[in-house]
Amino acid sequence: MKMINPFDALELILSNVKEVGYEYIPVFDALNRVGFENVKSKVNLPSFNNSAMDGYAIKFEALENYPNGLKIIGTIKAGDMKEYNLTDSQTCYKIMTGAKLPEGADTVVEYEKTENPEPDICKIVGNVKPGANIRKIGEDIKAGEIIEIKGKKLKPWDISRLISCGLTNIKVYRKLRVAVLATGDELIMPGEQLKEGVYDSNSFAIKNLLLSNNIDVSYLGISKDNIEDFEKIFESFSNYDAIISSAGISFGDYDVVTNVFKEKGIEWIFKNVKQKPGKPFSFALLNDGTPYFALPGNPVSSFFCTFFYILPALRKMMGDNNFKNKSIYATLAGDMLKKNNRFHFNRVTVKYSNESFIAIPFKTQDSHIISSLFYGNAFAVIEDERTGVIKTGEKVKCYIYDYDSVF
Repeated sequence: MKMINPFDALELILSNVKEVGYEYIPVFDALNRVGFENVKSKVNLPSFNNSAMDGYAIKFEALENYPNGLKIIGTIKAGDMKEYNLTDSQTCYKIMTGAKLPEGADTVVEYEKTENPEPDICKIVGNVKPGANIRKIGEDIKAGEIIEIKGKKLKPWDISRLISCGLTNIKVYRKLRVAVLATGDELIMPGEQLKEGVYDSNSFAIKNLLLSNNIDVSYLGISKDNIEDFEKIFESFSNYDAIISSAGISFGDYDVVTNVFKEKGIEWIFKNVKQKPGKPFSFALLNDGTPYFALPGNPVSSFFCTFFYILPALRKMMGDNNFKNKSIYATLAGDMLKKNNRFHFNRVTVKYSNESFIAIPFKTQDSHIISSLFYGNAFAVIEDERTGVIKTGEKVKCYIYDYDSVF
């Protein structure tokens, strides 16, 4: 089977996954959930005209008519919702920030622009503009106005806006349920004594990457390299929105995923990608339409394919408008060697210095070296047609998987 271009593979995956449904939840629990539909504000914000400063509420015409001062007839504090009226231009109210503006007042003069020649007299000594320091009803948002949250991952400031607009329950895309498993006789569960074999670290790297993206993950364990063992696990796949396995996808007698899929008549949408790491990565839809992501067994390959292909697909299924990984361009701070005509996604450490990004290549790019993920934070792309030395100073496209370590 001909290898597919990695960027074509990504688009093929994205075109074959579908959004999940929604659930109603309290807005207070909606942090990092994705809005299912736009909503409408239930209130005007502000809900009444109020003062933006501590000062004096006046009629603007009083500045010319009564230059010697205005009589203070009362104090209005925040939370005082009584109806106050300013009927006489020669009078004013002392008013606090957030307090309701008295009827008839059209300007608030901040304390710093006033003097008190007598305790009950306010004299204005600074320049004042008409309508100054007033927050008008509906100035932020009007009742019935649309709040665009469809496809948006909700952040603390979004939650604040929704609550301030009187919303208590909203529709969000439901959380995805994803199953993760590994295959291989050589694998050992973490915590067991390691004599010979390999700990199943892939599954937990995948699980934690998904958990950090607000996805519910079930670890189904390790399938031995026999069809019967894998088929027992296969029976539970219908409980999940997507399945992710590692290893078992070559063409040998013991590659259980390949052999069970053939037995059940499941066709691969693609098998093998023109890339390093992660050449064996494959994708299929099960007979009920559930996306199945088959990862290579090498840990770097497994992590890269989860980050580059699976996360965008799952984010799209959750309705997130920003489902694709973002890239930046960085200047190489070391040579990189490429010997074949596959796309390379080399591990680098991206740093931000002097208002630009630099990328420091890791010393080795072998797919089994987990240290390259531990010390790196990004994948640098080298196009398939490039071979030989990619020299220090060249610009490379980088996909950052650990933004916290960059800045």
